[in-house]
Amino acid sequence: MIHTLKKILRNNSFITTVIFSVLKTYQRLIQLLCGVRNNQIVFMSFRGKQYSDNTRAISEKLHELDSTFNIIWVFDNPSLKMNHIPAYVTPIKIFSLAYYYYLATSKFWVDNNRKNGHVYKSKKQVYILTWHGDRAMKKIGYDQPANFSRKVDRILENEICDYIVTGSKFGESMYKTAFAYNGKYLAVGSPRNDRLMNPNLTEIKKIKQSLQVQDSHILLYAPTFRKEYDHNHKKQPIEHIDLVQVVNSLEQITKKKWICFIRSHNYVKGLQLEAKDPRIIDYSDYDDMADLLLIADLLITDYSSCATDFILTNKPVILFQADYETYLSHEREFYYNIETTGFAIAKSQAELIEMLPNLDEIALLNETIKEFYGTYETGRAATLVAENIISLK
Repeated sequence: MIHTLKKILRNNSFITTVIFSVLKTYQRLIQLLCGVRNNQIVFMSFRGKQYSDNTRAISEKLHELDSTFNIIWVFDNPSLKMNHIPAYVTPIKIFSLAYYYYLATSKFWVDNNRKNGHVYKSKKQVYILTWHGDRAMKKIGYDQPANFSRKVDRILENEICDYIVTGSKFGESMYKTAFAYNGKYLAVGSPRNDRLMNPNLTEIKKIKQSLQVQDSHILLYAPTFRKEYDHNHKKQPIEHIDLVQVVNSLEQITKKKWICFIRSHNYVKGLQLEAKDPRIIDYSDYDDMADLLLIADLLITDYSSCATDFILTNKPVILFQADYETYLSHEREFYYNIETTGFAIAKSQAELIEMLPNLDEIALLNETIKEFYGTYETGRAATLVAENIISLK
């Protein structure tokens, strides 16, 4: 039903406009009748897919600092999240009447993705956008104009957003153009990255134990999505890279046991790997990417901003870009020449294998990369954002 509705909304701007108008009127009426509750806050991550990311970090820190907040979380399937969320969280289903009710009656919204035209926000409410990639490589929003062919596709953040949380000078400049945003920033860092800045050995051990990988070094392979597999029900194939050979090489070089976690972008159903090897495990369904970044010893990605988070761990990251020209011409444009960032870049399997003996030297590049983006992560972002919310209560 929801997929059918989404298809109708994508293909008919008039129907979309009418439905959005009805939903916004409903929210106005609810707010008029019930008012806005100062201690109520709605969180969402990746449009309801996960309990994760910057919003999770803020949610948990807010409860720690002020347990009187009524914390609401939006999910596309709340029943599947019951074992993953704290007892103090109220889960609701996205696009349900309850969803619009809580949007209307909560003083605070915190989201890591853009809002759509069916939401109504009054001046009594505060909307904080954390986004999910403060230092993007590929263009987003209005910087990629082909994504906005209809009037209803416009970005609302310049109209309704009160604060955007940032962790770099690059992030601030990107939001100004990508979202046409001229509002306020909370320049405190990305809350999900506090754990990468302040790694807790006990927490790392606990995560590894839960995944039963405490005796292994971990390679995390996390490519970004391709349009062909964006929001469909097919897994995105892993192409050009031979992960089995990579793991074998790492074991030969280090004389230690390695495993490889693969993880797809949240827009994709998962990754399809042809080679079957028990050392390669798909964790695309694992909710919080921050856990995997925290325990990984090496990250290989292509054009994903997870690389710009992982540098905070001071561990090595390699960009594997065997399809660079094809990606640039068929997928997305980039904000800059990636080769100027300082990242180690492999354009083929052979180049990748040649880099593996030099991981210590590759890790030293992270300081140059941080300078390129003007990174100012504080390691206290979740606390500072939560304190700001409490001050506005």
